[in-house]
Amino acid sequence: MSRLAYKSRIQIGYLVIFVLVTSMLAPYKVVSQTTSQPRLEVESDPLAFVFNGYSLHTAITYSGFRTSLGVFAIETPDFLLQNDAFSVYTSGYDVKTDYLFGESSGFFTGIQLSYTTDKIELKYSEENSDKLRSLNIGFRAGYRFMFGKIENNYKGFYISPWVALLYNPSAKTIWQDSQEYKQASWVPFPTIHLGWRF
Repeated sequence: MSRLAYKSRIQIGYLVIFVLVTSMLAPYKVVSQTTSQPRLEVESDPLAFVFNGYSLHTAITYSGFRTSLGVFAIETPDFLLQNDAFSVYTSGYDVKTDYLFGESSGFFTGIQLSYTTDKIELKYSEENSDKLRSLNIGFRAGYRFMFGKIENNYKGFYISPWVALLYNPSAKTIWQDSQEYKQASWVPFPTIHLGWRF
């Protein structure tokens, strides 16, 4: 296959994905409950702190949609590693856009784009470490439990459990002292966020 034909196939693939996502979201825009003004939200993932990391995300909700920017880090638990001889510390930032199936509260679905850096070390030898950088994209879905009053536009505390399936198109394999570490191409990511809506 020629290079030009390959690039054309990639561009067509991106176009198909865009059309599919747009067609999935467009019908819901008509029936969505729009708010009179955008709302600011701040949230964090408590599991990140449990696993020696951090998490901070800010978001704006507008016309049935929600867009957020965040920074995060987490030490991957051993039971999630293919080779537990390694320790893996992941940090990065992300952008997410969701469609809210209701008036801020309830189910949502969306897309996520994350840029991550994995710092990989053997547990018994911290002299060598590798850093693998990845750009991941995926879909996510979850539910928002809003504890604020509906007449006050749900201002206040909320809880949002969600799950994402992320794709890493540039997954790599490294070796340290005859031990193999292989990045996964597909990564499921379930979590729960605690937040405050202003």
